[in-house]
Amino acid sequence: AIAEGNALDYYNAACSYALSGDSIHSIDYLILSAKKGWSNLKHLKTDTDLKSLHAVKSWEKVTELVQANLDIIEKDFDKPLKKQLEAIYVKDQTLRQLLRDAEDKFGRESDEMQYFWRLISEQDSLNEMEVIQILETKGWPGISLVGGQANAAIWLVIQHAPVGVQEKYLPLLRESVLKGESQGSHLALLEDRVLMYNGKPQIYGSQISVDPETGKQRIYEIAEPEYVNQRRKTVGLGPLEEYVKRFGLEWTTPQMEK
Repeated sequence: AIAEGNALDYYNAACSYALSGDSIHSIDYLILSAKKGWSNLKHLKTDTDLKSLHAVKSWEKVTELVQANLDIIEKDFDKPLKKQLEAIYVKDQTLRQLLRDAEDKFGRESDEMQYFWRLISEQDSLNEMEVIQILETKGWPGISLVGGQANAAIWLVIQHAPVGVQEKYLPLLRESVLKGESQGSHLALLEDRVLMYNGKPQIYGSQISVDPETGKQRIYEIAEPEYVNQRRKTVGLGPLEEYVKRFGLEWTTPQMEK
C-alpha cells in the first residue's frame, strides 16, 4: 500500500489492483488520486487497465470527481476552440500513426504508399487552412486557453506545412513559449526544421536527413555539435544519443558545457 503519494502514484496503484481483480482497492486508490487532483478524464475512461471497473457501482463517483477537477482546470478555456483543435489533432495524427504498418504491408515505394501519402498531404492542406485562420484571428492559442493537446495541434500542423508558412508563424510560437504557454521542445523542432529547409545547420539535432550518395538516414548538420545536449536540455529534450536510436543511428560526438 502507498502511505502517501501524488495523483499519479495513486492512479498507478489503482491500475495494479484492477489488473489483479481487486476492484475495491482499485476504486479506493482512484478516489485518492482524484482527491490529489487527477484530471485526465479521457485517459481514465479509455485506460484498458481499468476496464473491469466500468460496471462497478462506485465507478460513477470516480468519474464525477475527476470531471470536477477537469472543470476547475478548464473554467477559463475557450471550449469551442479547444474542441476544434483537438479534432484537428486527430486528423493530423491518425494516418501518420498507421504509416509504419502501411509500409510494412505494402512497401515504401509501392503505389499504395504513394496513395497513402497523398491522403496525408490532402488532409494537411485542409488542416493548414483551418489553423492559419485561427492564427490570423486569435494568435497562437496557449495551454491556459485550450489545454495541452489542442496547443500541440497548432504546432503539428505548422510543422507539417510548407517552409514559408513555418517561417511566418515561428515568431508567434517563440512568443508563446516565452510566456510559458507552449512547449519549448515544440519550438526547438520547428526552429531546426526551418534551418534545415534553408540549408543552415540545426541547433537541437532533431532533424534527420537522407544521404544522397548512400540513400541512408543521417543526422542533419548541427551547429556547435559539442554543445547540442546542453541546448536540448534547456528546452526539455533528452540526450541526442537516446533520440537518434529510434532511427537506428548513433551519436558519438563528445559533449561539453559552456
